[in-house]
Amino acid sequence: MRPVILRDRNMRLLLAGQAFNMFGSTMMVIVLAIWMKDLTGSTSAAGLVFLLMAIAVLLSPLTGLLVDRLPRRWLMTVNDGTMAVLILALLTVDGTADLWLVYVVTFLYGCSGQIYRASRGGLLHSMLPDDSLGNANGVLSSLSQGMRVIGPVVGAALYTTSGIEAVILVDAATFALSVVSLVLLRRPRDLVRSADDTQRGSLATEVAAGARHVAHHPVIRRIVVASAVAFGGAGMINVALFSLVSDGLQRPTAIIGILGGVQGAGSVVAGLLVGPAMRRYGEYTVACAGFLLNGVGLAAASTATLTGVAAGAVLVGLGLPLILVAEVTLVQRRTSAELQGRAIVASEAIINTPYAVCIGVGTLVVGTVGYRPIYFAVAAVFILVGAALLPFRAQTRPQRPADVSPVGTAS
Repeated sequence: MRPVILRDRNMRLLLAGQAFNMFGSTMMVIVLAIWMKDLTGSTSAAGLVFLLMAIAVLLSPLTGLLVDRLPRRWLMTVNDGTMAVLILALLTVDGTADLWLVYVVTFLYGCSGQIYRASRGGLLHSMLPDDSLGNANGVLSSLSQGMRVIGPVVGAALYTTSGIEAVILVDAATFALSVVSLVLLRRPRDLVRSADDTQRGSLATEVAAGARHVAHHPVIRRIVVASAVAFGGAGMINVALFSLVSDGLQRPTAIIGILGGVQGAGSVVAGLLVGPAMRRYGEYTVACAGFLLNGVGLAAASTATLTGVAAGAVLVGLGLPLILVAEVTLVQRRTSAELQGRAIVASEAIINTPYAVCIGVGTLVVGTVGYRPIYFAVAAVFILVGAALLPFRAQTRPQRPADVSPVGTAS
């Protein structure tokens, strides 16, 4: 069934632009790493691409403040237009002497993604009623997961057959198409700052406002902390997966791409279902289901049988969007319009920091303990986090008509 939000012309345009944007980004990131490996012969040089993309999170407090001070559609348009030009600068790279330019553009690519995601979240909050945010975030999650499967494959194939120039031109075109979709929106509701918000405090106070909001709002804080704990463990799975495939399944590492496709297919389905599920059961209940599905999926994968690993990939694929979409939707719904950008990037930073740290921890311990204890431990963490959140699910359960007193009736 077609989601209700697709009946709105502006949402169709925005989602179309997002599809182009996501395709170009997922395609380009993997190709940048491959290109660096080919140019230098160094795996470290290729890995630096992912590191530079990741450390853009360090600027997230300033990114959030920028998003909360400017009209979101205008900021997204300028952001994508600027990246289209910057990407074209890579056409001038001619050997290892120009590597600095590749790394500068890569870092700015990461910053651009931070700005765009926060702006998009704020714009959706302005454009849509609260009960439609879950549907929109779910469709965006499905698009994202689908492009994560398609983009790298297309990018690698295009790079192999036509060279880096073709990939650069296609990526620039996707940014341009995203700009066109934003320009064509018909007077969408955007950020309108309240009179109280125009009374600004110090820069430090303004920058920290998003983190303070997350920390002081118990409903938001609970789901963000739960996600940070669970995904911290998941960082080690990224490393242990290679050991699971080589030592457990005794298959070539290329099978990871197939497993990623299986997981992505599950995530596409879950993204389409998560919006209606949240409207009926609430964000906490949906997130709990996601935590439990991930826990069971990782436990199944730890059996190191092809059937168990494939089933685990499906369950993890179904579970991840339930958590991520529930978390971002709850942040949007419980945050004022003028604080959307800072709250979104603050919650992302709180969740992603333990995840990045635990990737390093996993690299250190997997050689000593092997993959199975890591899978068991992280599966247990997901299940325990889901069980701990369950008693609070009534706090986000939507009110039914019978639960609301009629206007003018004493309660």
